[in-house]
Amino acid sequence: MEIANVSRYDRLYHLFLDSKLSTQFDVRTRDDDPDKRFSAVRVNRNVFNIRAFEIWEQKTGKPYVRIYHGKITDSLRAELKAHEANFRSVVYYSDFRGDESAIFSFFYEILSSDVSKDIAKKNKSYTKNSAYEGLELPDVDTSDTEVMGVEYSWKEIIAINEDSSSSNELKKALSRPGIYLQRSSDGTARYVGSAYSDGGILSRWLKHLNSNGDAKHLNLYVLDNGYSQLVFTVLEFTDDGASAISSETRWKQTLGTKNTGPYDGVRLNKN
Repeated sequence: MEIANVSRYDRLYHLFLDSKLSTQFDVRTRDDDPDKRFSAVRVNRNVFNIRAFEIWEQKTGKPYVRIYHGKITDSLRAELKAHEANFRSVVYYSDFRGDESAIFSFFYEILSSDVSKDIAKKNKSYTKNSAYEGLELPDVDTSDTEVMGVEYSWKEIIAINEDSSSSNELKKALSRPGIYLQRSSDGTARYVGSAYSDGGILSRWLKHLNSNGDAKHLNLYVLDNGYSQLVFTVLEFTDDGASAISSETRWKQTLGTKNTGPYDGVRLNKN
């Protein structure tokens, strides 16, 4: 089957496989958006901070290939920009128009290079916030809008908040009121909380990182185990404060997180 004769979505995935990029990157999701006229192969976190390979179509003109990324090395950025098929390079993506197979083969060539990998490993991002001075931050795809069921580490929360770009849709999605869960990575210890003030859930998570307030059992868990053992996730978004409080009570009952007695390291809601 010729790549040119299949749908845009399938064509992209064939290119990803045939170029051998699939040997370098693990697929996280495959998306197709008819309204925005693009398809994407989104990949898991990697040393290059590559987030997705995409094909975009226009109502007029030829389709083009986009490599979407976070903070990349200057050398990789220069290689992408210097390719003859490149017609646009900005902070978070580079666009190419021409022979799609040749473009994807070019991606594989530079992204499978041991030299490029060694350079990328030294490409680290650090916090801008003096409260976390010296903290190395992970690369987070802040274009994501799907947050339900997604787990976030405490470093990812800081990285999301510190990304001030206009493309940070993830920060907008997490800044709504709602109910959240903090739990140990093995799912044993659990804490349910609610957020209904300005900044929504993300703002509440950041407050937890600075001070847990009167969340006594959660405080003890963090002192005993550290935040590296906890993950944050959204349980539900709510319309207002009243519905958030009632939903919080329901989730505490559903997940059995309330413990009015002595700290047991499992049920982390004191009230």
